[in-house]
This record gives sequence, structure tokens and C-alpha cells, in this order.
Amino acid sequence: MTDMDGDKAETGAHILMVDDDPALAEKTCAFLTEKGYRIDHAPDVPTARRMIAETDYDCFLVDMVMPGTSGKVLCREIAAKNDAGIIMVSSISDDAERIALLEIGADDYIIKPFIELELLARVRALCRRRKGGHTSQARLTRFGDWELTEGERHLKNADGRIITLTSSETQVLRYFLSNPGVQCSREDLLAIARVRQHGGAGDRAVDALIRRLRTKIEPDPGNPTHVQTVWGQGYVFHPG
Repeated sequence: MTDMDGDKAETGAHILMVDDDPALAEKTCAFLTEKGYRIDHAPDVPTARRMIAETDYDCFLVDMVMPGTSGKVLCREIAAKNDAGIIMVSSISDDAERIALLEIGADDYIIKPFIELELLARVRALCRRRKGGHTSQARLTRFGDWELTEGERHLKNADGRIITLTSSETQVLRYFLSNPGVQCSREDLLAIARVRQHGGAGDRAVDALIRRLRTKIEPDPGNPTHVQTVWGQGYVFHPG
């Protein structure tokens, strides 16, 4: 696929950029608009909240550090209520901070100053995954007390509770459901979740993702019955 073909494939995806740097926002919005995206800009979290209430976005670019309410707070809010992709943007390159963002629901992380083509590649990946999920034929997958509808990021419990997964959590859970009882390495899960940019030699990224997934699907996250650790190797999923 050529670069032009890639642009056409995602034309029409709607993005909200939340950043208090007007120069960066203007430059980024112009670049993504040129590539065929619809993009809005909010200079702060309160403005972003109003725009999110009125518009259905496919992807969010959220600056982590802003005056007033931080981007981390907004990230958590979006992940809890919205199935769009979330890319956090920050000048902070600390690995621990990246892992923390994964735990609150971010799908990706890019460090300022970023290369525009790198940002474009990450936006494309998230928008394609969302588009593919919504156009796939819906079918129900059950495990334990949970039901997962393919093509959606929502899990419904037998007691009526509904929770929303991030795109990375959904990718990993679908992989687990397709491979019950099979040992899955951290390397495999990193590739499936597409969060390699967050990981280091210790594979902390995938461990953080699994920890977050367990808090959502396990009756007792500290003593998991579905996602069990194979020490030094990876994880095994038991539908239960």
C-alpha cells in the first residue's frame, strides 16, 4: 500500500487533539487535515469534555501535562466511557510514567518533540483497529460470568454490570479467548496489543496491561482464575 493509499483508507476519521500549546496544535492539526482526517482542537480539559459530549470521536491525542485538570484525568474518563483510541502526548520519557498511562487506559504514547510521520502511523493504526472492530460481524463470546461481543469493547457480567475495555485490552482478551489453555509469551502479547513502544527489557508493559485486565474480569485480581501467570514464561488463559 502506498502512502497515499493509506491516507485514503482512513479519510474521515475524526480526531480530537487536547493540548495547551497553540503552535504545536496548529501545526499538528494542519498536518493531519492534509492527510485526510477531520481534527478538532481543545486547549484544555474542560473544553475537551464539552466537545466530547457533543461529538463522536474516533481517536484522541491528549497532552499529559496541562494547566488545571491534567491529561491523565481526561484519559481515565475517556477510557471508562468511550471506545475510541487514546494517544497520550508528553515530553516526559520516563518508563514508569508510560506504564502508568497504560494502566489508566491509554492505547499509545508519543514523546515530544515527535516526528509527524510517526504520529500519523500511530493514528492510522488506532483508527483502523476501531473501524475494523465496528465493521466485523458481531458474535458473543462467553467466559466465566462474562460476555464479550466481537466488534465491541464492552464486557457484560451475569449480574448486569457492563465495563469498557481499551483497545489493547480487547486485543489481548480476544487472543486469550481464541487460545484457551495455551501458554502465551510476553513477546506474543506485546505484539498482539501493539504496545511494544511502551515496553523495556523487563516487559513491564505487558505485565501492566495484564494487571489492568485482571482488575476488570477477575473476581479476585490478586488470586486470578482466568489469566494465570506462568512464571518466567508468560500467561495462560482459562475460560473457567
